[in-house]
Amino acid sequence: MTLIRYARWLAAGLLAGAAYLGLTAPAQAIPLFARQTGHNCAACHISYPELTAYGREFKLNGYTFGEAQPIPLAFALMGEYDTMPGVKSGAGASSAGLNHAQLTQYSVFFGGRITDNLGVFGQMSGSNAGMPGTASFTPTVDNTEARYVHRFTTSSSLEPEAVLGVYVNNDYTMQDVWNTVPAWRFPWFPYNNYPSPLVGPAVPGTFLDNFSTPGATVGLGTYVWWHKTIYAEFALRRNTNGALNEFNWGNGANPGGTISVNSTTNQGTGEALDNYAPYYRIAYSHDWGYNSFEAGLFGTDARTCNITVDGSGNAISSQNCSTGVTPGAFNYYRDIGLDSQYQYNKGEPWVYTASGSYIIEHSNQAANGYGDNTLKEFNIRGTAYYNRQYGVTLGWTDFTGTGAAYQDPNAGYIATGNAATNFWTLELNYLPMQDLRFSLMYQAFNKLDGYTSGIPGYAGNTNPSDFNRLTGAIWWVF
Repeated sequence: MTLIRYARWLAAGLLAGAAYLGLTAPAQAIPLFARQTGHNCAACHISYPELTAYGREFKLNGYTFGEAQPIPLAFALMGEYDTMPGVKSGAGASSAGLNHAQLTQYSVFFGGRITDNLGVFGQMSGSNAGMPGTASFTPTVDNTEARYVHRFTTSSSLEPEAVLGVYVNNDYTMQDVWNTVPAWRFPWFPYNNYPSPLVGPAVPGTFLDNFSTPGATVGLGTYVWWHKTIYAEFALRRNTNGALNEFNWGNGANPGGTISVNSTTNQGTGEALDNYAPYYRIAYSHDWGYNSFEAGLFGTDARTCNITVDGSGNAISSQNCSTGVTPGAFNYYRDIGLDSQYQYNKGEPWVYTASGSYIIEHSNQAANGYGDNTLKEFNIRGTAYYNRQYGVTLGWTDFTGTGAAYQDPNAGYIATGNAATNFWTLELNYLPMQDLRFSLMYQAFNKLDGYTSGIPGYAGNTNPSDFNRLTGAIWWVF
């Protein structure tokens, strides 16, 4: 039995087993943090991983609420079935379009409360089993961080006046508690290749989009959470080569960014941070009744170089930004983002969330052969759940920009140098219990790389709508 066929049978078995549990099990959850705090998952999440006000407090207090567990583990399985009926050429496509099933990801979560002041969120994952050419069951490090917190209290109040925290993690924006930054932005299911189509033109992305990837960087940061109102954070991040490669365990020495591998030589190039890059975040938050509101600013200023990697993503013999690259051949990125989120969380029957972000990127990508470039990214979405079982989310993503750095990199494509891309994402969810989710996602493109029609370089697929996609997915955490 081939690996692809095995993955499809596994996905079918997962679907059948989860459906049985969903119809027979009570609506309660037992993942790691639910066991630790004694609360249902709905206390921390609108629907995983979107956080409630309590969930944000739990994370900002270093995952230390509740009691440490003797077996601090939880597990997740994720499978999907994709169809792109408009695609007539490309991997896996036919006259009827592209269709494939896969075990998208499995994860092992570990950690939680270590002491009153120290906590860990750890995750190991394997992904893409069943996707032609990328099948792998090998676990690799995923979003992982440790936090140490100190609470400043007064004798007149049991609530802390402020929380001062220090963290170390392996994802540029995973420390954030609002669902507006790249690490936690909708959609939350790891749909294969999203936001780009499964085949066809690539969707552009900012530096923060590309480097908000587990294992791409390691960062040491500090933050203060004052009166549950003002949040301020500063961190320094660097690549995970050398002694810090444990933060990218299982992925070789791949420093993150986009890897382009030549199928003949099995080598390519990868982009790595040079030295240290600062990341900053400030936000105002206010909770009243069942409502919460946040508005903030975040950003980074980074310099990268290109290093040579083999087909497994491993850096070739101690090459880094100081050796093996052309002197002065660096890429410079400055990303500045604004974000806001509103949440209504009465619990029954309705809960709502609306959020948005706007990122402006100015770059000079000399190492990539480009000069000055500008990319603007706008994301907005609205989510509603009825009785925490039936959910709908609608999102809109829009890219505009200038400069050839954001053109489509696919071979044979006649690039415009125009980043203009926009699309809708509609997701319907059914949760028979809080740790089991069935999803249906539809992604509809209006514009791709400046084209509204007549896209060159993809035989039989000339319009953005040809790359629209329908996906059924299942997410089970236990």
